[in-house]
Amino acid sequence: MPPERSLDRGSSGASRRTFVKATSAMAIGTGANGAVVGAGESKADADPETTVDIERLLESMTVRQKVGQMTQVALGEAGEGFDPDDPFETHDEPETVGALFTDLHVGSILNGGASGPTFDGEEFVAGLNGLQRYAIEQTDHGVPFLWGGDALHGNGLLDGCTSFPQRLNMGATRDIDLVEAAAVQTGSEIAAMGGHWNFGPTVDILRDMRWGRYFEGHSEDPMLLGKMAKARARGFERNGRVAATVKHFAGYGTPNTGSDRAHARTSMRDLRTRQLPAYARALEEAKTVMVNSGAVNGKPAHVSEWLLTTVLRDRYDFDGVIVSDWDDFLRLLTNHEYRPNTDEGWRWAVKEGITAGVDMHMCGGEVSPAEFIETAVDLVESGEIPEDRIDESVRRILELKRELGLFERPLVPEDRIGSLVGGARDVSARLAKESLVLLKNEDDVLPLEGTERVLLTGPGIEDGTPNRFLMQHGGWTLGWQGVEDGDLTEDGPRPRQTTIEGAMKERLGDRLTHVPTEFEAAPYESIYENFDNGFFDVTDAQERAIRKAAPAADAVVVVLGEGPHNEGFGDRDKMRFPEAQRELVTLLEAATGDDVSLIGVVLAGSPRGTAETFDRLDGVLFAGQPGSDAGVAIADTLFGDSNPSGRLPFTWEANVGHVPQCYDDYPPRQSVDAGAQTVQFEFGHGLSYTDWSYAALTLSSSTIENPASNPTITAQVTVENAGEMDGEHIVEVYNTKSYGSVLQPRRRLLGFERVRVAAGESKTVVVELDLSTLEVVPDDVPGWKPTVVEAGEYELSVGEETAALTIEKTASLTDPKPAPGRGGSAGSRCDD
Repeated sequence: MPPERSLDRGSSGASRRTFVKATSAMAIGTGANGAVVGAGESKADADPETTVDIERLLESMTVRQKVGQMTQVALGEAGEGFDPDDPFETHDEPETVGALFTDLHVGSILNGGASGPTFDGEEFVAGLNGLQRYAIEQTDHGVPFLWGGDALHGNGLLDGCTSFPQRLNMGATRDIDLVEAAAVQTGSEIAAMGGHWNFGPTVDILRDMRWGRYFEGHSEDPMLLGKMAKARARGFERNGRVAATVKHFAGYGTPNTGSDRAHARTSMRDLRTRQLPAYARALEEAKTVMVNSGAVNGKPAHVSEWLLTTVLRDRYDFDGVIVSDWDDFLRLLTNHEYRPNTDEGWRWAVKEGITAGVDMHMCGGEVSPAEFIETAVDLVESGEIPEDRIDESVRRILELKRELGLFERPLVPEDRIGSLVGGARDVSARLAKESLVLLKNEDDVLPLEGTERVLLTGPGIEDGTPNRFLMQHGGWTLGWQGVEDGDLTEDGPRPRQTTIEGAMKERLGDRLTHVPTEFEAAPYESIYENFDNGFFDVTDAQERAIRKAAPAADAVVVVLGEGPHNEGFGDRDKMRFPEAQRELVTLLEAATGDDVSLIGVVLAGSPRGTAETFDRLDGVLFAGQPGSDAGVAIADTLFGDSNPSGRLPFTWEANVGHVPQCYDDYPPRQSVDAGAQTVQFEFGHGLSYTDWSYAALTLSSSTIENPASNPTITAQVTVENAGEMDGEHIVEVYNTKSYGSVLQPRRRLLGFERVRVAAGESKTVVVELDLSTLEVVPDDVPGWKPTVVEAGEYELSVGEETAALTIEKTASLTDPKPAPGRGGSAGSRCDD
């Protein structure tokens, strides 16, 4: 990194604002455009001085002030708080937090890693309000700053928060409305904190369980992922005060090595049919985009004009703000080695990133905001970046601030956040229960009757301190790598939570014996020793306690899985459980009789576990990372108060050597018909405590003349609950057979619907089918042509029920032009 340059401070940082008037916080109400205004006061009643002319404001700014608006600075890396007088110790310049605004004219700050200067809600609001007031009153133009953060499965920045199930769990629910409700709660809390920008939803398709951010994805299916992400973006933004972020555009979730922030080698056909469509759906709602930290086909995304301008701006008509990820202009040099790590290399990185389309650079722990600003200003003054290009970005940033109501009401009440933190408990509990996937239930060992003597064991203690709850929340929860980054203190912050032990103790009382085994999260250490996402062990004392308790138990519940983790520190190289957990299951099998049920509960943000362990268990419940209400959800499911209904949103391979095996990949799965051995549990797998059957599958239209004119149809099927327990069931409609000019996926999900049916009853379920999921890129290897639904016969299936759909005319539904950037007939619709 080049040495930091001293800045020309220019005019005094103490001059007062000219465009915005700072006011005391007022009670929150919602204006006509959804921006926060004073209670009982409409936007029309607002002080005329706060009505901002963006063009006039832009014209009045110097180049340095404009580039300052393009700068987002992380606070807290060296312990900085919100007090303007706090030393800014993360970098040499500026000297104080307040000087970020008076000297550098910074347009945005963030608190990264799901943590801030305080975990107390009211303290957080008071501090952020105070800093916002300072920025407005003490700067030339008084432009409010945007605050951004990572509230990714609930507002996991505050003590007592509701930690909603992680994104992988959300995908298992197939419950779009409930997922959106959780996002509404999160957005409301961010707004009440005084924040404006949530860095979610994650819209990266899942393919490789080795990836350390696998738990952040929703699914390997692009349609399911897109629908989930769109609903969550809409939910985050419901209050009108918060911007959602589609990330990480594009192709971040498919690194060929399974490693975070690495390169993806893919094809134009794959990008256009299986990766970009999910982002396109979410962009219909989100106001901002964060760039992929990796590279696609040899080009780092942060300098890809094709991705950020040709695709995102021109093809998708996105006109919002594009922000870099953490220090990613520098990572072009240090991670990707795209340019030499020299002064000139850094200059090239900034120039190419801004030219490609990045509007705001996120300065984290490595990149000094002064260095970024100085470099960008010099590039403009030297003529290497036109000032008009800078104006484009600043205009978008100012318009976002205006749209969110910052110019009118920059401050928020300081007494509202307390009533919101820890809320939406019903939503959280329902999501947790709906997300649990019953993988195995041999001889119907589940549900338990509730009268049994049960031994509960598995990872859950470190040197006498209970810590299993770390596994139920995962990363981005009161810490980047999980609660307190796994290094727990007695009085540290905690999410609102129920635990497995607590919920089972409530039911069983003295009939529960709990023997937790050793677990050290160590997210920053374990990757360098074992890639196991934690250190696990069974001490001699714990083994003796297990051997003593096991013979008296009617059932054993063993918790298995992985510790909290995030990004590169979470990358893994194995699918099997850590050795200590495998040995624990072997011990339990040997210490119990054939009449004792062995039940595994998997707490993991990835498909952790192989047949080596599962074959020793009678029942297996994949709980993922279900968050605050893990305890009640798991206990209710184990004892039959809740009938499991989750379906896997990914393919669970047999072992890591078969990764990746995506359900919608092209045939063959294995060339000599050994494909069945490569997968343990298929996409969509999920058992129930009752029996389900289907009948009378019909389509609203069995023949479609032109799918461009008729892009959706419905399927109707009778669903019968043929068992003895009421339950919910997810009806999924797949395309299971089709032929065309190119290879067709083995299966494609066209639609799904969740339904509740009482025991012994049946319901007719109508499922909307999105025909765009049938689109392919025709023709030869390059994959340049418009995406189309090809004319032909398509077999649609629900279970064993099938129906035939005939498409008479080849037509494009979502991408009627050739690949972005291709000339010639790029403007003509394909309707062959």
